[in-house]
Amino acid sequence: MFKNYLSLSFRRLFRNKFHTSINLIGLVIGFTIGLVVLLAVYGQFTFDKNHVNRDKIYQVYQVFHKAKGDEIGNTFGFPAAERFKAEAPAIDKSTRFLYGSNAVLYKEKEVDITTMLVDEDFLHMFTFPVVKGNAANPLSNLSNIIITEKTAEIAFGNEDPIGKTIRLPFGDELKEMIVSAVIKDIPKNSSFRFGALARTEVRPDYTVDKTNWNNQHHPVFVQLKETGTVQQAEQQLRTINQKYLTEWSASLKREGAIPDKKGDLFTTHLLSLKDVHFSPRINNIGNSVNKAELVAMLAISLLIILIACFNFVNINLANAFTRSKEIGVRKCLGAAKDSLFLQLWSESFIICSIAFVFSLVLTNIIVGIIQRQSPSNMPLDELLWNPGYLLMTFGLLLLVSFIAGGYPSWLMAKLKVVETLKGKISLKRKSIARSSLIVMQFVIACIMISSTLIIYSQFKFLQNADLGVNKEYVIVIPFHKPEKGLSNIEKLRSRLSSNPAIISLTGSSVNIGLGKDGITTKMTNRFGYKDREINTNLAYIDYDYLKTFDIKPIEGKDIDLSYAADSLPHVLLTESVAKQFNEKQIAGQKIVIDSSSPAWNIVGVIPDFHMYSMREAKEPVALVMNKNERVRYCFIKTNAQNKVAVMEAVKNEMAILEPGREFKGSFMDDNINNWYKQEKMMSIMLSIAAVIAIVLSCMGLLAMVLLIIQQRVKEIGVRKVLGAGVPHISYLISKEFLVLVLIAVLIATPISWLAMNKWLQSFAYRIDISIWMFILVAAIALLFAFITICYNTMKAAVANPVKSLRTE
Repeated sequence: MFKNYLSLSFRRLFRNKFHTSINLIGLVIGFTIGLVVLLAVYGQFTFDKNHVNRDKIYQVYQVFHKAKGDEIGNTFGFPAAERFKAEAPAIDKSTRFLYGSNAVLYKEKEVDITTMLVDEDFLHMFTFPVVKGNAANPLSNLSNIIITEKTAEIAFGNEDPIGKTIRLPFGDELKEMIVSAVIKDIPKNSSFRFGALARTEVRPDYTVDKTNWNNQHHPVFVQLKETGTVQQAEQQLRTINQKYLTEWSASLKREGAIPDKKGDLFTTHLLSLKDVHFSPRINNIGNSVNKAELVAMLAISLLIILIACFNFVNINLANAFTRSKEIGVRKCLGAAKDSLFLQLWSESFIICSIAFVFSLVLTNIIVGIIQRQSPSNMPLDELLWNPGYLLMTFGLLLLVSFIAGGYPSWLMAKLKVVETLKGKISLKRKSIARSSLIVMQFVIACIMISSTLIIYSQFKFLQNADLGVNKEYVIVIPFHKPEKGLSNIEKLRSRLSSNPAIISLTGSSVNIGLGKDGITTKMTNRFGYKDREINTNLAYIDYDYLKTFDIKPIEGKDIDLSYAADSLPHVLLTESVAKQFNEKQIAGQKIVIDSSSPAWNIVGVIPDFHMYSMREAKEPVALVMNKNERVRYCFIKTNAQNKVAVMEAVKNEMAILEPGREFKGSFMDDNINNWYKQEKMMSIMLSIAAVIAIVLSCMGLLAMVLLIIQQRVKEIGVRKVLGAGVPHISYLISKEFLVLVLIAVLIATPISWLAMNKWLQSFAYRIDISIWMFILVAAIALLFAFITICYNTMKAAVANPVKSLRTE
């Protein structure tokens, strides 16, 4: 019986090649998009699942209830992790996670390895299996260091690394460390990325800052006890805040902060490790994604599949009435409804299965291309054959086959025998089900087109917005050794001074934009001044900073060459920092930040500018020139007569300063664009989806027009004989479908406006949604629909009526 069903199904499919092709192409496109997106999303949800204690580990963060709105803080000072563990009974373990060094020296060899600094609890909290060495407590000694298998291979080759001494550079100091353990390589789907681990206490500034809560530069993770709850821990952290951070509350109160229900002006919260990867505003340890964007990706792929399904349903519904006599004969010969449904649904399942197989092949090819282009990304090729993923894809196949084939098969199976044999069943000119599906297709397509226009407009707005600095023709170079940053900048000044294309050079510990090194740095500080608390971000700079970025001081002047030899820290304050002092004139004053450090000499006040992305409002920044601080980036202002030649000249000089190191120079405007690569990718993804959606919708519309024309051949012939012209006949056939497209536009417009307006609210600076965008969407949808309908209606209208009437 099953063999008979297959034989009949294949015969029927090959007999209707055109409609089978439309169904097959639509489903292949839909399935391929669905499988690729599902794989990408599935991969994101595998992040950090390797940790055994995952359900008990949390990242600590703070929320400041400021008058202008809540602000999130995700970094802490050195004492925080220790106090949380010691004074919060619900917390069992804690660890800091901060940058240590980017090189490891063994004998005469230096290799690029990122060492992160953690606490003794780190390997007891997170699951990074030890494969060699001390598995019980590999960080029990301050001189111990843990390395990954890859690091061991790069640094030691075939030697056994356990017990070997390596050196870590910290500024001008080299610390000797003993390898105590080797752990497995870090999974690609891990938020934690490092090549080696050492204790936090080895950092040079630890001794000075170990009791300083105000100098915040690292995230903190805690693990709760088996009986501990999040509510208990957060209440205990509240008590710790009241004990150690009373001045923070006083400062926030003076600034007009709004207390919460408990009367707190700032609160400390816990974010589960399961959610860290999906919390970009809190996560500061690795790449993160917005869960809403993943949901949007899934929704887009499912909508594409739905459009393909709607095509399938519409075509099958239309074909159902051309098979009415066949169904009637089968019923007369004793075929039951169940067997008829199974026979008819098997045809749909065969098409879906063929499309599914083609889609798996295409998905494998696409994944291979992605892996070759981005080898450091998640192992999508491995996830593709993961049993969990394959089970989901098979479920998708069954779901689509039931959606696309189930309803038409059920409708055909329940047709009445007498009516089918008498030929009383025919395709209705107006069908609510058919019209609804066409409208839904174009609603989806219009939403995608309008969303693409709005997202792209927002991306271009962010890309071209005024940051408060001149970003044009500025080269950015990340230094391999930030501790030598200032001396390297001075050497570059000397070497490039004769190049007429170079205008000025400066440096900073913070990049503006996201460069080829992929590092984003943010450092905050709080200090007292008279009776108030000053809050600011910090960046350590070299002189000529304002000159390089064309920033005009409001008060005072730039830090220029005359300050270069001075050992006193010199500072430029942005306007929002200066206002916190509540002084008529702040430039020229010296302020004590820390009694153990030299006073700051405030040289000038400058307008606020965007040191960070325009997703957030401008933040206060203090630019400090201190000869003892690390400067990671060099900024070179050029006249851009020949960008390629200038970049090549800089590259040659860097090869002398940092021999054997990869040159990662880039232009600042490219780096700023990298801030908004998510918006750019969303606009690209949506534009592709929109094109596919409108093409699939038009394919379905084409099939429906042909079926309608086929059913109305006699009517068209009669109308022509009675004198109807070609425009009149084309209008009669087209108007019904164009009205449906217009209805789809009217439905899609408010939905798109509401969704995109909500999305734009996440940006501090955003575009206004304009009516012209929706007018353009309507024009595109109607134009595509008209082109699809026009050719076939014109063809039917000019056909010889004698031939059609004679046939009838």
